[in-house]
Amino acid sequence: MSKAKNQAAPSLGSVNVTSMKDAGYQSAISDERKDSVARYVYSQCPNFTNEVSDEVKTQLRAGWALRWQELNPAVSYNDSWVPVENGSYVMTVDVCFSYSQQAFGQLKEADPVKHGVIKGIRDAFNKYASNRMADLKTAVRKVENEGKPKVKAPTKGFIQYIDETFKAVKARAKTAKARGDDSAPDEVKLRMAIDAFHNTLSK
Repeated sequence: MSKAKNQAAPSLGSVNVTSMKDAGYQSAISDERKDSVARYVYSQCPNFTNEVSDEVKTQLRAGWALRWQELNPAVSYNDSWVPVENGSYVMTVDVCFSYSQQAFGQLKEADPVKHGVIKGIRDAFNKYASNRMADLKTAVRKVENEGKPKVKAPTKGFIQYIDETFKAVKARAKTAKARGDDSAPDEVKLRMAIDAFHNTLSK
């Protein structure tokens, strides 16, 4: 292993990893923390993987907002919405989401530059929160399925596989034709080709 690869790389994340041994240790701790959080969430919301109440979503988003803001320090702007130090407007994630959907929409014409600033923060946080929700659901699902026997789906019969495949082919051909793909067969020719396939197979 090269010296460069063995050095710490704090710029790659929030944890300062000093070696591969430390990476193993840190990853173990990370998994344990994730498991503890998942167990707490599952104990409070046993149906979390299927349905999350608005109250729970609000609380989770508040927590994610705290972390997102730590990772993305608020920027201040002057009256022209240019980033400056000690500006008149400090755009935190909380400020950006304090606008109702209607008020936010009205900004698009009333103050498009301000709208763009707020939209950038709202979009970035929404993506972050969506990813964190997906991660949390995966962790909770793991807890939820503890001790349950894994049921293997029955193997599909060949004819069932063929039928499902041709169904997908028909849908793909229809979409391709709508997009102007000249290589896609029309519906009649494709149906004739599928019928010919089945006729040949049945002989």
